[in-house]
Amino acid sequence: MKRIAIAAAALAALAAAAFIALESAPVETWLFRRIAFHTLSQPQPVLAQKNELSVLFCGTGSPLPDKSRGGPCTLIAAGDRLYLVDAGIDSARNLMLWRIPLEKIAAVFLTHFHSDHIGELGEIRLQTWVAGRDWPLAVYGPPGVERVVNGFNEAYALDAAYRTAHHGAAMLPPNAVAMVPHAIEPGTVLDFEGLKITAIKVHHDPAKPAYGYRFDFKGRSIVVSGDTAPDQNLAHAAHGADVLVHEGLSPEMVGIMHDALAANGRPRQAKIFHDIPPYHTSPVDAARIANEAKVKLLVFTHIIPMLPNRFAERLFLHGVSDVRSHGVEMAHDGLVIRLPAGSSEIRESDVP
Repeated sequence: MKRIAIAAAALAALAAAAFIALESAPVETWLFRRIAFHTLSQPQPVLAQKNELSVLFCGTGSPLPDKSRGGPCTLIAAGDRLYLVDAGIDSARNLMLWRIPLEKIAAVFLTHFHSDHIGELGEIRLQTWVAGRDWPLAVYGPPGVERVVNGFNEAYALDAAYRTAHHGAAMLPPNAVAMVPHAIEPGTVLDFEGLKITAIKVHHDPAKPAYGYRFDFKGRSIVVSGDTAPDQNLAHAAHGADVLVHEGLSPEMVGIMHDALAANGRPRQAKIFHDIPPYHTSPVDAARIANEAKVKLLVFTHIIPMLPNRFAERLFLHGVSDVRSHGVEMAHDGLVIRLPAGSSEIRESDVP
């Protein structure tokens, strides 16, 4: 017993000494230096190889607050060129946390101008410039994109001037910071070096026109629906695509939330939940569209309402398997889907 007591005392003394050492400034500095050098030495992830098309889900949520999902944001990688579809809240932060090379974002495509799809556009403007973008950033979208883009340019103008004055024009050239709006109509938007981007008119009244986008590269294809009610035009435009990224709203779950809000004396919030289903698509209807379009994989994003656990996810997908027995995925922030050229393979992983 005496030996055990002596050993215990010795361990306690060592623990106390270690605690005191860890509390000292030199040790704290050493630890922070080790962590900083390790963290900042991590390589940037490669989202797509030279002949590969991929999609990174940088925000799979909706206007409803969700701790696990950022606002709507989908990043398409065609080789080493990156294209952003929408820029919801937390999209820029997620991309930075994942060490995505923001200077490689060649353009932004806006589906429509609801706040949850444009809320982080100013930060995308700033962070791509800080990362090394040395040309004005093209932003494509429906007519009206000029007002949105010019508004963000003006809102961030003083900030940009401060940063150029601080770091110097050689590092942050003032002639490169701005975003340049391009109002587009449905049809081919870009056709360059094997990549074809097509704007698709969808139904999201009163936000109109609203677009989805199709990306074709090296024989592989990804379609992003944007916000839309069930739309035959989208089904036609998505025909034969490898991946259909489609919004999803559960009418049953939203109805329950409406009833709960109404029962608790919150009529304004209840009305919002009453109003939103008609201009979105249920998971079952999205599955029907995917079947009609003969797409290989249907991936749900812009998920309404929030899904805090597996039980909620199962309820969200209720009835989908009756319509589409396979080829259905629930997206989460950080999911990457890769489509190698010359193959029908679909690879899934999380961003490193």
